[in-house]
Amino acid sequence: MARVLRRVFYKYRLFLFFILMLTIIGSCFLALYPIQEQKNTREVKDDKGENVVREETKNVINKHEDESPATGHRLAVIVPFRDRFEELMDFVPHMTKFLNAQKVHHKIFAINQIDNYRFNRASLINIGFLESKSQCDYIAMHDVDLLPLNPALSYSYPENGAFHVAAPELHPLYHYKKFVGGILLVKGSDFEKLNGLSNKYWGWGLEDDEFFVRMKKLGITITRPVGITTGNQTFKHVHDRRRTRDKSRFFDQKEKTRRLDKITGVNSVDYTVDSKHELTIDDGCVTVINVKLKCDLDFTPWCLMKEDHEVYLKLKESQANKNKIKKK
Repeated sequence: MARVLRRVFYKYRLFLFFILMLTIIGSCFLALYPIQEQKNTREVKDDKGENVVREETKNVINKHEDESPATGHRLAVIVPFRDRFEELMDFVPHMTKFLNAQKVHHKIFAINQIDNYRFNRASLINIGFLESKSQCDYIAMHDVDLLPLNPALSYSYPENGAFHVAAPELHPLYHYKKFVGGILLVKGSDFEKLNGLSNKYWGWGLEDDEFFVRMKKLGITITRPVGITTGNQTFKHVHDRRRTRDKSRFFDQKEKTRRLDKITGVNSVDYTVDSKHELTIDDGCVTVINVKLKCDLDFTPWCLMKEDHEVYLKLKESQANKNKIKKK
């Protein structure tokens, strides 16, 4: 056996020597020039205004949420929300892809109302602004059931006033001139000047109309898309018709909400954060913030669900009787 091995070694000694030398040379090369992770680099300004190089790995999921683009702006997509997770499952991947295609630096916030009061879209948007303003400098007030289809619908920073993406001539349902609902982009600084939206609108509707008046009073210009020719194919409206809209007006709600609200707004919205969750849906990310609104029953008793009115009225009657006894 040993004689056979010697013969093989003698016959292939040059080949084996060649392989050994390649191994040694390759090891030395890797030691001098190690393989590095492939990265992109770009020059940005740090907090002191100095040029620094930032490295970014390739193929980052939802990269425009995490990167800081040349514009320096970041959009908070604020979705007022209550238990509509089926629609959120469509919304987050769609909007992530849509905004990434426009290279819009963004973060999606779903503000989920979990208390037992009637739905208050305006208050949830106010909360979304407060919870996002440290990270973003402009917002999109965005319905979860309205998805943009035309890539010409811009979500870029609205330099001059507010930009109404879901213009009346483009929205699937609402076509009156003062309509500013659906999707509206507003600078954070303008939103604070306006004191956000009124907190008095419990139930469905009218908070956008009141916000339109606020913008007009303050001289905020409202612009809309031009040159869009896709008509009713501009948006996908995915509202589940089994979900009935709460259009009821209780107590003196109609009277108290038909004028400009000069009292409530983003600086007075009363709430507690129950929990926060970072969710990934396909290639999109969303921050779900579960909140409980607080209601001043002396100011807006119409925040109560209809089934709670009887108890409320009895308590109010009881309190009135106690006050009469004290006066005597």
